[in-house]
Amino acid sequence: MRLFELKPKTEEIPANLSIAVGDVLRFAASGGRVLGGTAVEALGVFVRGVIGTDGRPLSPAGTPNTVLFRAVAPGSATIDVTFGDPFGDPAAERESAKIVVTVEE
Repeated sequence: MRLFELKPKTEEIPANLSIAVGDVLRFAASGGRVLGGTAVEALGVFVRGVIGTDGRPLSPAGTPNTVLFRAVAPGSATIDVTFGDPFGDPAAERESAKIVVTVEE
């Protein structure tokens, strides 16, 4: 199993990805969902945090900044990943990318 980190603001996101069952995709993004297919599941949208020196979690205030997807079965799925402030100006255009993910055994 592998973890692939994609940073859409600093690198181009390919329209097609090929990964293996068990691999995880991590996007520096504010939202994401599976549009179709059953080969990939959305694990969720998260705010990154850290563990403090006292062992307690610390989470910054702010918008979600991490989206995780996991490859669960051979086949394909289409995912949509959204970038930008989800709580900002509703008239502001949000960027998104549709990606076809092919999952191999």
